[in-house]
Amino acid sequence: MFLTRSEYDRGVNTFSPEGRLFQVEYAIEAIKIGTTAIGIATAEGVVIAVEKRLLSPLQEPSSVEKLFEVDSHIGVAMSGLSADARTLVDHARSESQYHRFTYNEPMPCESLTQSVCDLALGFGESEGSK
Repeated sequence: MFLTRSEYDRGVNTFSPEGRLFQVEYAIEAIKIGTTAIGIATAEGVVIAVEKRLLSPLQEPSSVEKLFEVDSHIGVAMSGLSADARTLVDHARSESQYHRFTYNEPMPCESLTQSVCDLALGFGESEGSK
């Protein structure tokens, strides 16, 4: 009657009998192997710095991108998995462009953040319902 561990790790809101959320534990482990990203806001602007860690000696240092421009007023620093970050950045760019073309103004940072969070949460919820 009990589900196996692999069946408890399908969604972010599926608890195991021990009360564990495996997706959250996996995310914490992924954070531990991620790189450092720091953002500092000042009166004159914002400074974003990232650590470029090469995972293989065969990796070309110039091919590692950790900073992205979403719009003329929004930048993003990546510290986790590259594929996940690129998906989120592409979504953010699309949402920002749609907002700019529709309303003829830059998208507020809070609204863009909410849109990216909705995408991430929606992905987790759709995975858990299968």
